Amino acid sequence: FHSPQRESHAAASAMARSSRRVSFPRPLLLALACVVSAIAPASAQSRAAGDAACAAPTSEGSSSSSAEALASLVDVYDLARATSEYVIKLRRELHLHPELMWTETKTSALVKRELDLLGASHVEISPPGVVATIGDGASPVVLLRADMDALPMREESAIPPNMRSTRDGVMHACGHDGHVAMLLGAAKVLTQMAEMGSLPPGTVRLAFQPAEEGGAGARRMLEDGLDDLRPPTQSSFALHNWPYPETPSGVVGTRGGTIMAGSGSFEIAFTGAGGHAAVPHKNVDVVVCGANAVIALQTIVSRLVDPLDSAVVSVTVFQAGGAASNVMGDVATLRGTFRALSKKTFEWLHQAITKIVVSTATAHGCAVNVEYFPVSGGVRHEEYPPTVNDVDAAKFAAGVGAAMFGADAVVDVEPVMPAEDFSFFAERWPSAMMWLGSYNVSAGATHALHSTKYVLDESVLHRGVAMHAGYAVAFLKNGGKFA
Repeated sequence: FHSPQRESHAAASAMARSSRRVSFPRPLLLALACVVSAIAPASAQSRAAGDAACAAPTSEGSSSSSAEALASLVDVYDLARATSEYVIKLRRELHLHPELMWTETKTSALVKRELDLLGASHVEISPPGVVATIGDGASPVVLLRADMDALPMREESAIPPNMRSTRDGVMHACGHDGHVAMLLGAAKVLTQMAEMGSLPPGTVRLAFQPAEEGGAGARRMLEDGLDDLRPPTQSSFALHNWPYPETPSGVVGTRGGTIMAGSGSFEIAFTGAGGHAAVPHKNVDVVVCGANAVIALQTIVSRLVDPLDSAVVSVTVFQAGGAASNVMGDVATLRGTFRALSKKTFEWLHQAITKIVVSTATAHGCAVNVEYFPVSGGVRHEEYPPTVNDVDAAKFAAGVGAAMFGADAVVDVEPVMPAEDFSFFAERWPSAMMWLGSYNVSAGATHALHSTKYVLDESVLHRGVAMHAGYAVAFLKNGGKFA
């Protein structure tokens, strides 16, 4: 998996591939200046001037605490880089043993094993979910999150066979193995800082969450006690590896406001009257009915949704009849997904889908049943609201990334139509979801998420460790504030 990559190459790649940079408010720019003055050679006179600037309040009313909080992240990044081998080793162990949602027992056991070795206390919430606590138990409180589940896919990646999934038909094709490993790396950094007495006052919670891939594990954890922990959580942060050309390895990216769509699933069953295909007039043809429904559903986005809005309605499965070519079946089943960036549009899509398929069924003499929470493999597929980043939290996360990696390594990203159940955390607390750039041709990390050929560029994992730990440390040092 691992393809060592020079930091300078990553930065050059980032600059070449993306021209969209985050513009930082003056307090964050001041913080970056403080970082530079702390690590760059300078004369005594210029260093003194820089120190004075870092100590002075800004004209926008922010105290020096924001600048100091970000300037302190140089040490965090050094500790994070030192975890690289540890995190890669954990990620490879997790990759060998992927587990589907709500069955992540071995993954959970590994998490608890490592937390015990680090001396970090932990409890189970929504087993196999695990929540660890690092710090003094007082406010401010920040929560870092990693999802644990894999996908029902057979791995076909180009990595060595002995490093691929050992479970046929189950694969970490969304990089959650890397997410878990990075959060454990952050736990290592934070416990080291606590032992050295350099962890700011406050509490860091680390949520290792099950069932992101359709099971709404985040919502379940909130309902099962995560939201009741005291002192209360004040902000949450999550990373997702992003193996696409606009986010090459070496960059991180985020945005304020909506960053990911809301998503839902549907299962539509048309019931007619089957019979011999030679006498279709004596039957009620569910295939024709279903085919017309597929076409009609495409008009929702093309004719009913505001062109300036964003929505998706995709039929991905059409099942009807059996093996015999001269037999018309009784039932046709359509399955698919619908998505929207606006919560209002997302809720409206239910009505639009139902109206079209009921009208189509009536026109063809069929009965119809629409299910918006289909069950497969014994698990109900839940709906996720859009993931909406708090504007101040997103700016804060961008500032953390810039302080550690440089301003050119932070990009402003566009909203995307995939969904995330981190959205439930973001509805509860001011939160930030961030992309960890992981597109790297030399590492073979060019395949999309949810591809059987997906490969995660391991050279970026220490940056994920740094972002998790850095966000937490800066938030605590800044007294639980973003500015």
